[in-house]
Amino acid sequence: VGSVPLPPLQERLAAAERDAESGGPDPQGRMQDTHYLGSHQWDYLRGLARMAGVYDTVMENRIATNKAIYDRSGKERKGMAPGGEDLYRETRFRRIDEERSYEILHSKIKPKEKV
Repeated sequence: VGSVPLPPLQERLAAAERDAESGGPDPQGRMQDTHYLGSHQWDYLRGLARMAGVYDTVMENRIATNKAIYDRSGKERKGMAPGGEDLYRETRFRRIDEERSYEILHSKIKPKEKV
């Protein structure tokens, strides 16, 4: 795979400064969210894969499976009582990248299922 030269140092420093002051992707102006991509992370990963020259169907399937697992874990987490046990952390998945899906192998929250 080829390589892409980095922009000049001053350009990279200016971009870093703009990013640090942007307040994150959503909502704007929250400095503490600058590092948090949330739902923006999937397109960001696709862009990185394209830059690296490794974006293809296999990579897209992997990203889509990651998103499916992330979304499921988020639903479990949001359903937990504040200060309660973090049972969602014990859920175990088997990835099915070709189907952009997963199977739940273990969960104290829901019975085994394939999505």
